[in-house]
Amino acid sequence: MESATTTQAPGRLDKMRSKYREDHQNPVNHFLHVGVGWPIMALAVILVPFRPWWSLGLFCLSYAIMWAGHFIFERNLPTVFRHPSTPFVMAWAVIGQIASGVGRLVTGKRG
Repeated sequence: MESATTTQAPGRLDKMRSKYREDHQNPVNHFLHVGVGWPIMALAVILVPFRPWWSLGLFCLSYAIMWAGHFIFERNLPTVFRHPSTPFVMAWAVIGQIASGVGRLVTGKRG
């Protein structure tokens, strides 16, 4: 007799998410990423057309803070050293989810 539920193999994005969670278990490191590094990175992106050198400096600062979290608190190697495309793929996935949420708010449709 077959089971009523089928198990679906996790996709690439799901694998990246679980690896992210595995590599960011320490709450201080997680805060350094979400509460400090990512906002600095967002500011860097916003400033690119107006202050490119400031933007570059903020970009480097954000990575330095996030890498310090890995080396000091997690004691592991940042993902970007092992799989350089992962942070960019995850960033696009998050941007897509935010855009989808905003779209649902604007149209009033539930996802």
